[in-house]
Amino acid sequence: MRRAILIASVLLVATLLSLLEPERTPVLRPAAPAQTTLVAVGDILLGRSLGTLMEETKDYSMAFRNIEPELKSADIAFANLEGPFCGEPPYYGEGMVFRVRPAAIAGIVHAGIDVLSVANNHFANGGDACMGFSLNLARQAGIATAGAGETYEEAHRPAVLVRHGVRFAFLGYTYADRNDSPGAAYVISGRNPQRVREDVAAARRLADVVIVSLHDGTEYTARVAPETEQFCHAAIDAGAAVVLGHHPHVPQRIEQYHDGWIFYSLGNFIFQQYTPPEVKTALMARITFTGARVTRLEATPLVIEWHSTPRLATREEGAPILQRIGLTEPLLWPPAEVSLADAWVSPDAAAPRAAPVVSAAPQTAQ
Repeated sequence: MRRAILIASVLLVATLLSLLEPERTPVLRPAAPAQTTLVAVGDILLGRSLGTLMEETKDYSMAFRNIEPELKSADIAFANLEGPFCGEPPYYGEGMVFRVRPAAIAGIVHAGIDVLSVANNHFANGGDACMGFSLNLARQAGIATAGAGETYEEAHRPAVLVRHGVRFAFLGYTYADRNDSPGAAYVISGRNPQRVREDVAAARRLADVVIVSLHDGTEYTARVAPETEQFCHAAIDAGAAVVLGHHPHVPQRIEQYHDGWIFYSLGNFIFQQYTPPEVKTALMARITFTGARVTRLEATPLVIEWHSTPRLATREEGAPILQRIGLTEPLLWPPAEVSLADAWVSPDAAAPRAAPVVSAAPQTAQ
């Protein structure tokens, strides 16, 4: 009897202690931050004789065909739109005034480009009407734009894209500003170091990563202009992670400056030029973010062939492209021993890939 009472007492005490003990919860380890890849290329011009050829064949993907897999593989694809879409003729087949048929946006959409800089010296070639038409056409197509707007505020407002829960803000600027003052209409943002500091600071309140596009620099030379460098440094000092440069039509050097990276010129991408020979070479930046932090950078050389058609360079083609800007291999960061045989694409990989013809959707063909 005493033994039974003892056992019952022990069980009662154990039950009471279990009620008093706080409930244990499993330890939750934070998930590793997701990776986001940004692919950036330079100037796109879908006018001149390329525009005529696309209109005649109704094939708006022809210039993108050999490089589409690289663009589509990225979480975000960026380019500079060098020339506005205009809702009505004329559409010039040559010359320095660019007016692009609206149907050509089908190629940009099919290629997977997500965001366009429209801050450049040709976006205003069609005046207010083509600027407004272009911004609206891109919006309807689901493509973000940066660097120009129907108001000053819109031109300086970042385009924000969210990938894997990380907010990426894009700002655009050029040496060829237009109406760049408060209260003005149809504005293109200018290369102003003080203004970019203010814009980057404002963008950082809206986003986790700020990327600045700059259309600027001395054409046809690998030398970086002092005013270009000053502006890019100001953007990084203000908190931008990356500056993407274009306009010189040839590749220029890449700089790690403090905590940021500057691609001073990616060169052409889809742009009808033939001389000097360097205008038919380019860079494609591939930047990997882990969370909001840059963890890998690559500068992939490109060769631009007939009718402004870019493709990946082979090792033999790509080595001199990188050497001109002081590089020996495509991988920039992190520092690592990389086998060039693994880093370069093979000649087979650089060959044209078969892809379907892309015609304009009815709403973009008007």
